[in-house]
Amino acid sequence: MTFININSKERRPVFLLFIMFFATVAASITGSAVRDAVFLIQFDRSFLPVMYILIAMVMAGVITVYKKYTSSQDRVSLITISGLLFSVSLLFFQSNLSGWMIPVFYVWMEIITVFSILQFWLLAGEVFNPRQAKRIFPLVIAGGSFAGMGAGYSIKPFVEVYGSENLLYMTIFFIGLSVVISQQVRPFRIGGQGELDQSDMLVNKQKIKFDPYLKAIALMVACSAFISKIIDYQFKIMAATEFPTQNELLNFFGAYYMATGAATLMMQIFVSGFILTRFGILAGLLVLPLTLA
Repeated sequence: MTFININSKERRPVFLLFIMFFATVAASITGSAVRDAVFLIQFDRSFLPVMYILIAMVMAGVITVYKKYTSSQDRVSLITISGLLFSVSLLFFQSNLSGWMIPVFYVWMEIITVFSILQFWLLAGEVFNPRQAKRIFPLVIAGGSFAGMGAGYSIKPFVEVYGSENLLYMTIFFIGLSVVISQQVRPFRIGGQGELDQSDMLVNKQKIKFDPYLKAIALMVACSAFISKIIDYQFKIMAATEFPTQNELLNFFGAYYMATGAATLMMQIFVSGFILTRFGILAGLLVLPLTLA
């Protein structure tokens, strides 16, 4: 079965990346659940569309700065430093989450999520070459689906015992776990794209720049992202109306993430591979509108 086709030398780095991605996604899920519940219950919901626009503007600037100043830095060191920064900042928000700190936290949690996942995949690209990645990454990605199920399931009992105001401690724990695992991944790095010489890289850049097929895919992804935000807005407003207390809303988000994690895992195992292998990438992209329906 190609889904688990790994050799003996690949087992440990695959296992470490699986756990690291599990921790990264679990941190994103628990932190996002707190962010959404606090904003929808304690702040003016009419500002939610403004938050989407603000996040897009902030992320554009932050990513530009990140690429400019970190392109030559050690990836594991960046993960460690950013993990420490994220953890300390969440401790601050834990005791100051009120008033206008709520929308600030909303944007900051999105930055944490995006950069944590971005840095994970950049590190994963330094562990396996492109040929290995095609075979191994589906297994690593499954760690995110298991995180959805595990973290989603754990939110309700955690909130019942410790309260919704303490759920960020779980987020901090998972961020710390991902940092610890990244240190274990360090010896397995091979430089990612080191197998490509300069001429290959130049050809690839030219192909990416002028290939209309890639431009069409980029346009479809952008449209999907725009539509998903509209659906996300409607979903959150309906959820906040149906579950008027913070604990109830957090419990609902936990159940939702658990269900979507299980559904995603089933899609990865039984549907995605079959569609891409049998019908190609275009058919896989054409399925996206059906999933939105």
